Amino acid sequence: MIREMTADDKSVYFEMSKKFYSAGVTNSVIDDCGREKFWKEILSREIVKAYIIEYEGSIAGYSVCCVSASQEACGRLLWVDELYIEPEFRSKGLGREFFKFIETKKDYGYIRLEYEKENERAVKLYKSLGFKDCGYLSLYKKTEG
Repeated sequence: MIREMTADDKSVYFEMSKKFYSAGVTNSVIDDCGREKFWKEILSREIVKAYIIEYEGSIAGYSVCCVSASQEACGRLLWVDELYIEPEFRSKGLGREFFKFIETKKDYGYIRLEYEKENERAVKLYKSLGFKDCGYLSLYKKTEG
C-alpha cells in the first residue's frame, strides 16, 4: 500500500531519511536541522508530495517527490527526489508498485529521477518501467539562502 505521508510519520521518515543519506547516494550531508526545514515543505504539500510505502502492515519505505514545470514536459513534471526501501523489503516489487501508483495520477507530463550508475538493480528497474536517459548531465550549486 502507498499512502500520503502525514505528521504522524515524522519520526519514521527521519529514521529512514538518515539511512538513505548515509548510503552514499548523494554528495549532500543532511542534518536534522535540514530535515526539519524540509519536513515543513512536506507538510505544506505545496510542491512536495511525500509517500509512505507499506508492505503487509509494516512501513517498508518512503518517497519524496517534487512538483515543478518544464517546457520539455509541456507543463508539470514530477521529480522523484528520494525513493527508499528498507533492505528487508527489497525485491518484493515495491519500487515497481510505487511507480505504477504515481503514474496513475496523470497530473504530470513527465516523471524524472536521478540514480547512481553503480546501483544496477535500480537502473534495471527504471529501464524496465520505460525510463530513458535524458542524454545530458545535471549540475547543482548550493546557495547561501
